Amino acid sequence: MAKIAAVSNQKGGVGKTTVTVNLGKNLAYMGKRVLLIDNDPQGNLTTAIFGDELPSEIVEWDGAGASAPGGSHSYNLYIEGVEVKPVQAIENLHVIGASKHLAEISTKPFEVIFDFKEKIEALRDQYDYILIDCLPAFGSLQTAAHMTADYLVIPTHLEDFSVTGIDAQMKTATQTKRRLNPGLSLLGILANEVSSQRVLVEEHFYNQLAEKYGEYIFKTKITKSTKIKESHAMRKSIYEYKQNSDQARQYMEFTKEFINRIEVAQ
Repeated sequence: MAKIAAVSNQKGGVGKTTVTVNLGKNLAYMGKRVLLIDNDPQGNLTTAIFGDELPSEIVEWDGAGASAPGGSHSYNLYIEGVEVKPVQAIENLHVIGASKHLAEISTKPFEVIFDFKEKIEALRDQYDYILIDCLPAFGSLQTAAHMTADYLVIPTHLEDFSVTGIDAQMKTATQTKRRLNPGLSLLGILANEVSSQRVLVEEHFYNQLAEKYGEYIFKTKITKSTKIKESHAMRKSIYEYKQNSDQARQYMEFTKEFINRIEVAQ
């Protein structure tokens, strides 16, 4: 049965999608059955996997040029009575994608979050890991992900606003845990896009995090590199793009740490 992790931070631009894609693909290369869910109307994860020409399973187009969510679109996870079938990206890796249509969920009754949870629960037996890429905002979409997840993974930059975003994220996650999902727990905080050379301000915020969250901080740090942006442009993970790079090694170490933490938590 799959373990479900929501990759989330209420601060935008900290690399949630990059982390989700690289973690998901690494798990798939290890032979794990993985489902990635794009739960953000921006659809960055979907684009990172498939490029700009999305499969018709995710976005359908009619003859007049109008589009609608397809059978593999996360919009349909919130709609009662509509079946959602993940689309395969690579071996062992399936995706439920997103596009701007997902934003319409914010106009629907709050109860749609229970449809989301029910449909993800129905998919658990098909996978080893399910990763949910969350949007950087509090609301029904984020609540649905946190209500469904077993674990929370929080990527962050080592800077003032990003660290503050962790506190805000923990506050809302705690509310969800208390009211909707007692089984939700913090798996870890990942320092992402860290300078490869010593930077005092980053050390300051890392120490601040360590003092507050201690053992919850992943030992692995992901350093900055233009190779990450290049890999995105090529629609590849960093391991696919530059297997011998520092960042490929770091993401593999993070993936192993992710697996180990879940095994210990069990």
